[in-house]
Amino acid sequence: MTLGGLAVAVLLAVTGHWVAAVLLAALGLLMGYWTSPLRRGRHMPLAQALDGRDDERAIILWAPGDPLSARLQAAVRGEREDIAWVNVLKDPAASEFAESHGGRGALPLVLVGSTCLRRATVGQFLEAKAEGEERARADAAGPRGGE
Repeated sequence: MTLGGLAVAVLLAVTGHWVAAVLLAALGLLMGYWTSPLRRGRHMPLAQALDGRDDERAIILWAPGDPLSARLQAAVRGEREDIAWVNVLKDPAASEFAESHGGRGALPLVLVGSTCLRRATVGQFLEAKAEGEERARADAAGPRGGE
């Protein structure tokens, strides 16, 4: 996509459409960066993330260049203590974990308590997070009335 965008930008520049050429080149470079495996992003080692695994916390295994991972990251912004982001390209244990759950095609892989979602969309993530928080509230309330 980056090379195609840059090629069209060169053609636009040759024909004298400089503004469009510069905008398209900038967009092509931005998309190249966003989808690059070299792009940094939020990351916590999988072992550390699994230590805090519970119903109130989500663990998201992601990879740079994965479109669904990028969508989820764009929708869930900012530093949040209730979400651990694990980059599978930076952590061999996370890569093995992802492989055992369907490989790169399963990303983003979302874990909330005992729930595991493959190729999670933003809606699925939010629903699993809400269900996990509800389970945690029910566990905290404990049995009622001699149940």
